Amino acid sequence: MRAMWRRISLTLGLAGLVLVLDQTSKNWAQSELPRLGRNGITVVAGCFNLAYAENRNAAFGILQAMPDESRRMVLTGFAIAAIVVLVGLLFTKRIQRSWTAAATGLILGGAIGNVIDRARLGFVVDFIVWHVGEKFYWPTFNVADSGIVVGVFILLWISYWLDRRTAPARAAT
Repeated sequence: MRAMWRRISLTLGLAGLVLVLDQTSKNWAQSELPRLGRNGITVVAGCFNLAYAENRNAAFGILQAMPDESRRMVLTGFAIAAIVVLVGLLFTKRIQRSWTAAATGLILGGAIGNVIDRARLGFVVDFIVWHVGEKFYWPTFNVADSGIVVGVFILLWISYWLDRRTAPARAAT
């Protein structure tokens, strides 16, 4: 029982941290970043800028053909469903490892951060721009997106490497 509460605390603590960092950085981006298009503030010349953007779509422009309000409802509904599933997994003892709890917290905090933006503003505030020179730009993103991506990569790593290493041990018993 104690281990379960430790995993719950880890998950909710990381979710809270991602959420606070996300909302604080987005508020800063809205109030301080110049609206200078892709260039904004150069942090590292040729590869990293901070520039304010309002994202009304999903990742990589998915669903952009839908009307704005319908798209917002679908994306918000999907994120809320994911949040409910993650919280359900957490409190039904399905999350058994600390790494899984950490990944879940990162994803949960990111999902909540983006839902807050969509509900409050009607769009998600993005401001982190990675690029190679002036030709190749990665889609602009935010702290919530980073939490989601890192959390998913941790889950993939766990499912591939850790489960793969422990499968022979389980098969032998």
